[in-house]
Amino acid sequence: MSEATETSENEFTPINSVVELATYYDSLSQPGVAVLTLLGPAEKDHPVVLVEQLEEDYLLFDLTAIRDVAPPLRRGGKFILSGFTPGGLVRSGPMSIREFTTVESRLLAYADWPTEIFVKQRRASFRASLRIGMEVGVHVRSKDNDKDELVELQGDLKDLSATGCLAEFFMQDGVSRVLPDIATEIELYFPNGTSFEVKAKVRHLKTDNDRQVLAVGFEFEDVSKPQEREIWGYVREIEREASRSAGNGESRSESELFRVHDENDKKLSRRHAHTYATPMARRLARIAGYLDSQMVVMKQGQPVNSSQLSLHADRVLDMLEDDRQETLFAVHCIHRESRWVKHGLAVAVRLADLLNAAKMPRDLRKAVVAGAMVHDLGKGTLPPEIWRATTLSTDVYEEMQTHVEAILEKLDGVKWLAPVVRENVIAQINERLDGSGYPNGLRGAHLGQLARAAAVVDAVDAMQRNRPDRPAISTVAAGKSMQTRTEQFDEAWVKRYNAHFGPLPVGTLLRFEKGNLAWVVGLDAKKRVNRVRVSPHKSAPDDKLGPPLEGSAMAELGRIREVLIPES
Repeated sequence: MSEATETSENEFTPINSVVELATYYDSLSQPGVAVLTLLGPAEKDHPVVLVEQLEEDYLLFDLTAIRDVAPPLRRGGKFILSGFTPGGLVRSGPMSIREFTTVESRLLAYADWPTEIFVKQRRASFRASLRIGMEVGVHVRSKDNDKDELVELQGDLKDLSATGCLAEFFMQDGVSRVLPDIATEIELYFPNGTSFEVKAKVRHLKTDNDRQVLAVGFEFEDVSKPQEREIWGYVREIEREASRSAGNGESRSESELFRVHDENDKKLSRRHAHTYATPMARRLARIAGYLDSQMVVMKQGQPVNSSQLSLHADRVLDMLEDDRQETLFAVHCIHRESRWVKHGLAVAVRLADLLNAAKMPRDLRKAVVAGAMVHDLGKGTLPPEIWRATTLSTDVYEEMQTHVEAILEKLDGVKWLAPVVRENVIAQINERLDGSGYPNGLRGAHLGQLARAAAVVDAVDAMQRNRPDRPAISTVAAGKSMQTRTEQFDEAWVKRYNAHFGPLPVGTLLRFEKGNLAWVVGLDAKKRVNRVRVSPHKSAPDDKLGPPLEGSAMAELGRIREVLIPES
């Protein structure tokens, strides 16, 4: 086949980037890939071994097994190098041998390094995948969507190309606080300590709820020529190490990038084995991780997954049935995720518990849990500046209200969620009896019983969380505040809430007479505190909590002196 014929075929793409060429030649050096085709009347294909390359200088072939091609090549005969690589079918233009040599009875031949090749069915970019056991850390840095501060998310690299990469992140690491829909900085970190930083943006997302990971495809931006060369170097080394670890490259030495310099290097693995205050908190953290990743995919325009929402709503109810007080306490132990996730989960758990006391059926409570869990996730799709503002203009306030419609649109495919629950728990949870709420300014007669109950639970939890326009207040203060706002909230549901959860609810942080700080983890039948766990700090409960204390052991702490506001 002539060069003119070959290069004129539209399906072949010319490649002339030095780093990309080197990657293709490296692929051709894999066993059984390269083919040498003599040109001329007796054109014939021969399997050939590409032994070595030196960029922009030579390719070295081993012709020992095909010595019959040597005579025509010695006379200046032309040949074409081709082969099927992960990047597509590769074919060179006509080449010739510049030098022959014999080493230990092996017939070797040097050819000039081709500065251009042609690729058929070429992928958008050559992509190198990491095998099991190969670890490369991916660190994403961005401004927290909740706070105006820099935060970092750590994940694992799954594959790399010149144009981008695929990484996996642990859902329970609070992915929504970092992964934006705009350009961000990412760092690749290799086992030998080599790091590489580049700008990138999120292109696609996929959740794996069974493995609790979020797979994120990044596209690199503003890549300089030196950076491109560096990336291609990493691609080639990953391919090389993957080939070695696959068992067909045992003779190859370990890639320098994958020589571990520190066995305890925490920048490599995303699996931090997070510790939690209780086993129930760990169970709840899995649900929080699901919600957090759901908010991330919503930012990319994806809808709420119907089956996963159903599954996790059932899990919340199962937890309450297993141990309601442990579940109520677990709400306070979730702290890595977005505030919209933490708030939604707290409302879901308490509202379900309150409705269970009212003897409402499980199917209804499941739908209520689902609606409550996601009711605020639409806030994560709006500009973060809205939630950082200490005051809201009329225009910004109206834009803020669109979060309700944003989540309702994403629930269109959730057919099992009853319209009445969707309307009451999501669309009307921010409405008020006096018409001062949003988005429609509905008044008392237009608000259903579920909406009235949900509004109370929502407001009590919201008051206990810091916002830029006002600080958090204690559980006791929140309960008392609701008793004075009967023009906005249904008085009957306020009384039911306070009676059900008690004056010092599970999850209240107390200071005792002897100075100890302790979390309320249990109430008796009369809603009196009968079990606590001592904490060394005012932050969210963690694995440093002391064992549960009750009876005489709790009495040794002395009297309750103060109700505290936990540090966020």
